[in-house]
Amino acid sequence: MAKLIKFCVVLCALFAVPVFLPAQTAAELEKILETPTVTCSQAARFVCASSESQEASALNSGDAFAWAVEKGWLSKNASADAPINLGGLSFLLMKAFDMKGGMMYMIMPGPRYAFRTMTARSIIQSPADPDMNVSGERFLLILGNVLSAKGGEL
Repeated sequence: MAKLIKFCVVLCALFAVPVFLPAQTAAELEKILETPTVTCSQAARFVCASSESQEASALNSGDAFAWAVEKGWLSKNASADAPINLGGLSFLLMKAFDMKGGMMYMIMPGPRYAFRTMTARSIIQSPADPDMNVSGERFLLILGNVLSAKGGEL
């Protein structure tokens, strides 16, 4: 029964995500969905396109990565082709969507406390570890959860 519920949630999220991402083509969505490990540039491209920033939404993958590094959404040491982990993705999403975190995140904003905030809000479900690499399917599910939660108070 639990597997059926998980399957239904993933299926619904995969159908809902394209509604929230009008700037991406079907080919981009298909490519990211099939990706076993999402890179920093891929994550930056989709997150920038999904954010409300008009300037960021029109950027291509390379420019979106540079934009995210410049804004402090990704580490200055990050490589465009490096896989993004759940901690880095959480921080990227919290910064891009101007999400408020807990007390520790307010004191020391970073991937660790961004990840803890995202798991506490059930945006990231278990099993999860901040150092885990993110698959394309999981990335779109998390991004869809953030965009769904955006209707409420972030």
